[in-house]
Amino acid sequence: MKVDRKRAEQSLVEKGFRRDKSPGHVYFFHIHRGQETGIKTYVSHSKKYKDIGPDNLESMRRQLRLETRGQAIDLLQCPMSGADYNDYLIEMGHIDPEDPS
Repeated sequence: MKVDRKRAEQSLVEKGFRRDKSPGHVYFFHIHRGQETGIKTYVSHSKKYKDIGPDNLESMRRQLRLETRGQAIDLLQCPMSGADYNDYLIEMGHIDPEDPS
């Protein structure tokens, strides 16, 4: 399955990720309680990449510390809210609810 790149980027920002653009990629840094957590992902901003394909989606899944590709799709296409994602990260022990670093 493919995910629309622009929709995915918009979704990450809406869910509290900080967007940083570099010459080759757009990076997204997860923010929890006002601080970066160390969880990040990126996408190419080349015009030839309108969609995020299965291989890149799998890489993003791992970078975002999600267990399934379905979870990644839900995060990138909006069924999973930012609060739901933070709750998941806390439950899985990826971030501390009190200290995000």
